[in-house]
Amino acid sequence: MTDKEKISQNTADDNAVKEPAVTGSLLMPGLPAMEADPFLLNGASLAYIGDAVYELLVRNYMLAHGSHMADKLHKNTVQMVNARAQSDMVRALMTELTETETGIFKRGRNASTMTAAKHQSVTDYRRATGLEALFGYLYLNGEHERLHELFDHGIRLLTEQ
Repeated sequence: MTDKEKISQNTADDNAVKEPAVTGSLLMPGLPAMEADPFLLNGASLAYIGDAVYELLVRNYMLAHGSHMADKLHKNTVQMVNARAQSDMVRALMTELTETETGIFKRGRNASTMTAAKHQSVTDYRRATGLEALFGYLYLNGEHERLHELFDHGIRLLTEQ
């Protein structure tokens, strides 16, 4: 195949109709599945991944419901990705959690972390860590539908305030 034919083939591949991404999906093809049982991870480890999951959910929400200007996206995201907002969200969600989810939240909330709350109360910081642990657990356990259900309910409560 000549270089000109290769370029033509690549252009045709680029212009082919692509399968649309599943809206709100957290599945990331190509990433290896976690080998360990997420239930056995400590609260800080669950919060570590849950922090990224929560921020990704908020960023997706902002793209779908907010301005598409980068500075406004960032400002609006920062208002929801902080200990106070996460604490407010989890307080509103507590009655919705199953016994297992409540246990995971408490494991994260009570986790011994080496970082201190910056510009937030210790109580808000601990609750936020608990929410992140819960989201991390749901994500790692493959409970994506439940994760989206809790996030959607919580974000509605936060944006109504």
